[in-house]
Amino acid sequence: MNIPPEADTLINKHEHEKERESRTGFPLALKKVLPFWGAAILAGALAIFLLHKNSVRLINYIEYPEARPGILAETYRTEGEKYYRLANQAFTSLREDPDRSEKMKNLPELKRARRLFLESERLNPAITGIYSFLSDLAAFEGDTASMNYYQGKHALSENQAGAALEAFNLALERDSNFRPALEEKTLTLVNLGRLEEAERSLDRLLSLPDPDARAYYVKALLAARRKREDLYSEALEMALQKDPKHLDSAKSLADFLAGKKEFVRAVEIMEKARQAAPNDANLLHRLGLIYFKSGDLDKAAHILEKALRIEKNSAPLYLDLARVYAKLGKKSHSSAMFQRAVELNPELKDQILFPEHD
Repeated sequence: MNIPPEADTLINKHEHEKERESRTGFPLALKKVLPFWGAAILAGALAIFLLHKNSVRLINYIEYPEARPGILAETYRTEGEKYYRLANQAFTSLREDPDRSEKMKNLPELKRARRLFLESERLNPAITGIYSFLSDLAAFEGDTASMNYYQGKHALSENQAGAALEAFNLALERDSNFRPALEEKTLTLVNLGRLEEAERSLDRLLSLPDPDARAYYVKALLAARRKREDLYSEALEMALQKDPKHLDSAKSLADFLAGKKEFVRAVEIMEKARQAAPNDANLLHRLGLIYFKSGDLDKAAHILEKALRIEKNSAPLYLDLARVYAKLGKKSHSSAMFQRAVELNPELKDQILFPEHD
């Protein structure tokens, strides 16, 4: 597959932009603080020991940067940029080589850069800039379908749904069976409310051999927009049959079942999905709420505390943990959590003054 004529110019432009970011942005700051993390962790461990020794039981607010997925995602991104630059240098040096695309496909630096970027995106789907890197790497290999696909993902990250659809359609012109592009196109149409087009796109997606969990998850989202509760749960069940650890489907189906007070099944689904993402604070938050609604307050507190150690700046998480502590009769703990929730989001004060009945 040939690289589009504008690829070299586009890639060089991206490279200049990314080099400036690496000199001035967060990743550089991250490199400066990495040596101090070890000392911070030791200090935190000592503080916890002293707190327990003196029978202090309130939640402490010591953070552990190495355990936070967002920080780890930035670390992978920074490392990926290093190998991206090496891949870019190789790409440039092969400019006159007719076998450039084939040679780039086998370049270890390119493969390593892609793995690091994909892992960064998995840990933090909202991380910025990743898709433009991945688009460039695909262009290096002459894979224009993947290049267009990642351009579409980048457009979505910039809230440019129209540009995203154009890019996904270009990818599908290159390869009509390119599943990721078809999934993202269908999902984008659902989110835009263009349901008839989404239906046709979904039919095409499900006609591909062996539809995956994400295809059925997209089907569930379309069913939700059409207010078809039966089709919604059925599609999510199909998604989890394909992959019991598909996080989006597990979260959605567990929430749906908890709403119908089917707590045992909801917990079973979430605990299985948790094996794939033990540090997903959102999953733990949802799981904690299911335990809370089921009446297992001790388990709810344990799970929400675990989520809090991962995500320190979620006001709703503090608020929900405060409610659990209140039910457990831990007034001082509850008060501390309420206070922290309001500090992070003053608008939650009304929810505290006028709480909803569970």
